[in-house]
Amino acid sequence: MGGKVRFIHAADIHLGSLLHSTGRAPQEISNLIKRVTYEAFVRICNAAIKYSVDFVLLAGDLYDHKSRSVAANQFFVHQCQRLEKENIPVYIIAGNHDPLQEQGELFDLPKNVFIFDSEQVEVQEVVNKEGELIARILGQSYRGRSESRKMYSSFTVPDTGVCNIGILHTQLDPTNNNYVPCSLNDLICKNDIHYWALGHIHQPRILHRTHPVIAYSGIPQGRDFGEEGVGGCFLVEMTPQNEPEIWFIPTSSVVWKRVEIAIDEDEKNVPENFTCLENLILNKAEDILNKVPPIPEGFKLAQDNNWPDFFQGYIIQWILTGRGEIHDLLVEQEEEAIRLLVENLQDRLKDRKPFLWTESVVVRTGKPLPHLKSLKEQNPIFAEIEEIVHLSLTDAQFKKDLVSELGQIWEDRVDHENINEQKFQLDEETLQAIVKQAEEIVIEKLIEGREL
Repeated sequence: MGGKVRFIHAADIHLGSLLHSTGRAPQEISNLIKRVTYEAFVRICNAAIKYSVDFVLLAGDLYDHKSRSVAANQFFVHQCQRLEKENIPVYIIAGNHDPLQEQGELFDLPKNVFIFDSEQVEVQEVVNKEGELIARILGQSYRGRSESRKMYSSFTVPDTGVCNIGILHTQLDPTNNNYVPCSLNDLICKNDIHYWALGHIHQPRILHRTHPVIAYSGIPQGRDFGEEGVGGCFLVEMTPQNEPEIWFIPTSSVVWKRVEIAIDEDEKNVPENFTCLENLILNKAEDILNKVPPIPEGFKLAQDNNWPDFFQGYIIQWILTGRGEIHDLLVEQEEEAIRLLVENLQDRLKDRKPFLWTESVVVRTGKPLPHLKSLKEQNPIFAEIEEIVHLSLTDAQFKKDLVSELGQIWEDRVDHENINEQKFQLDEETLQAIVKQAEEIVIEKLIEGREL
């Protein structure tokens, strides 16, 4: 007892779901969009075999209720049969997108696959080739599309002599009764569990690096701009006595990326017309294409990994900021200007390897203004505006009051799994953009009104 274990932690595969891309993508990119979630799961299984893991953990939302199909189910079975040949078991909990009571398996599962029950916490013991106990895996599946039970409280083990691993699909929000209400501290206090393999949050995060380790592996293949960056899974190696080693294994063929371009970054070369603006964006595109897509910050890349050999390309949203005379042209003909800019960028970059597909262009530019430093010297009101902006973004109470003043059209507690279509989603990035734009409008109006 108490030996080393090595495993794959993955979650939120949403097998068979499509990327949420729109527009007139060429056939090659359209075909790719249909298969990338499948390819990501193949790479997870490839990694399990390559690194000779003891088992694979899938922490919920293997399927997507909108796209669960016969083909997806059969594909999953075939991949697990590959793992079965290598004596690698697969342990799965069902999440809010694939709850157990909603739809059963369409095919017989291989004997190496175990799906945790939805009515109670189950414990699976893992033994090595010599028959020695090396790990316990605890889990419980969702029984519906929301789950209000505090499952974690029933994760109990007889001892800590082997690695005890809990699988949980949760938002880690004790006030949210849709996705297993609990807090980070609730899991930390369950210190007879060595590793919490979490699912539901689509960005990879290690929330607690010491005992017990608490981690989200993230989505293996992003499907929209809310799932930016390189997706993947974790390779984990641990013993009961020591903190685990965690490596990131990239699995995404396509990377979603928002790119902000300040048109006045180079004050001597602010674009004056649409041709200059298009060239500015194309130069930025070249910079992106000439670099390897970075893995999420703070993670180590698994050794002997073939990233980025299988990387196919980017889906990009360009966000134009800064100030220049071209702002008036963009505003006067915004709809047509953006449409033509998007189409031109798509045509210029679609055949690149890797490809770079422009999904959209967002205009947040403004008219040229005097330098804020000189404005503050002329009138102290501009210093006061700057201070209010700073407080709006840094002071917790000030920010809370601001959000309440924005009105009920905004949803500030963004739930990526249950979007309220009747409201705008107010994340931190959007709030910063609103405040910055408000600051610039106030300054513009003061200057126009000659209140200097």
